[in-house]
Amino acid sequence: MKIITVSSLKGGVGKTTLSIYLGQALSKLYPKSKILQIDLDHNNNLTDYYLRDEPVDLIEGNSIAKYLTGVKDIDSIITSTAFKNIFIIPATPKLSKTAVGLSWDAGLITRFRKHLRNLNFDYIIIDTPPALCLELNLGIHASDIVLSPIGFSRWNIQGFQEIEDVVINSNESLENGKIKILPVRTMVSEKKSDKLEELQITFAKTFIPKSESIASAVDQGKPLTEKNSIFFEQLAKEIK
Repeated sequence: MKIITVSSLKGGVGKTTLSIYLGQALSKLYPKSKILQIDLDHNNNLTDYYLRDEPVDLIEGNSIAKYLTGVKDIDSIITSTAFKNIFIIPATPKLSKTAVGLSWDAGLITRFRKHLRNLNFDYIIIDTPPALCLELNLGIHASDIVLSPIGFSRWNIQGFQEIEDVVINSNESLENGKIKILPVRTMVSEKKSDKLEELQITFAKTFIPKSESIASAVDQGKPLTEKNSIFFEQLAKEIK
């Protein structure tokens, strides 16, 4: 099993897009793999992509909040998607309110990591909110690798440094299996992607270009064309 968390403190850098299409790339490259996507963002765009035709009651009943509050076991809220080997644990906007009330539970972060590793999946991809909060810490602490999307903005760089600090703090509390972090250039032109290479940061070799067709596919809940999916497949191979 490999647990991949996608985290950024900056909106508009393709965090959820990366989560969605990295999962589909892994599914295509390794068709025998089982993939779980977990939505820890109360904006629930990942959930909306996969479950937009499902009733709200079903999504609410299987929400990650049900696990976090101890109402349901984590394996009981795993939900099927239209992709036969991709499953999801959804979120709803109520997650933000739920998380605030859980700040007292000091053992939750450790339990979440343990419970995920007891699930029968080859890959777990976690989408986190763009804020330093409980949900982000849950996702990062549970992961093997954190992918941090970075666009062409100085604030993106500062946001990455904050994410990096969370990874460092998590690693200090782990006895085994240290978490890696890998910044990914996203939603940038090739020219700006090359410009980012001048920074003192070791980026993934793959970069995700800014593309209206990719953005449109997310909005419509559709897979990518072969032309666009290749970027995510390259990244999937890089982090395997």
